[in-house]
Amino acid sequence: MDETYLPGGARERILDLMKERKVTQKDLAARIGATESALSRFLSGASDRLDSEALLRIARCFGVSADFLLGETAVPDRKNYEIVELGLSAQAARNLCTGRVCADVVSRLLESPRFAELTFLLQRYFAGTLAQGYAAHNQLLATLSKAALRASMPHTFFVNGQLISSEVFFKNHPFAF
Repeated sequence: MDETYLPGGARERILDLMKERKVTQKDLAARIGATESALSRFLSGASDRLDSEALLRIARCFGVSADFLLGETAVPDRKNYEIVELGLSAQAARNLCTGRVCADVVSRLLESPRFAELTFLLQRYFAGTLAQGYAAHNQLLATLSKAALRASMPHTFFVNGQLISSEVFFKNHPFAF
C-alpha cells in the first residue's frame, strides 16, 4: 500500500481503509458477517466493542494484519498467513519453518520480478504443455534448418567419391543435416 497511516486505533484504521478502498459500512458488514448497526455503532464511537473475530475478518477483508488494525504497527502488511492462503503444502511449510529450506533464498526468489514468469513456465512444464511446446518448437527449427541448408547447398555434391544429387541424398538420408 502506498498510503501513510497516522497512529490510531482500530476505529480510525478501519475508517481509513474503508475510505481508501471505497467500501461502505453496509458492504463491510456483509463481508464480515456482522450487522450494519453493530459496525456503525463501533465506527461512530457509540460502542467501544467489536469482537475479536470481527476484527480478524476485517483484517482479512482488507488484506492487512490485525496488529495494524489495532494500531500496534504502522505497516499494514500481514505477517501471518494460513498455509492454504499461500497455496503451500504442509510439507513445504514445514521445510520453511524447520530450516530445511533457506528462507532467505525463498524470499529473494519470491521477490524477484522474473520469478513469476519462471513459475508460470514451470507450471506449464509440469502440466506437460510446455514440453509439448518445446518439442514442437525444436521440430520446427530442425525443419527450417534442413530447408535452409538444402536451399543453400549445390544441387549435386560428392559423397564417398561419387557425384550424387541433393534430392537423391536427402531421400536416402532423411535425417541428414
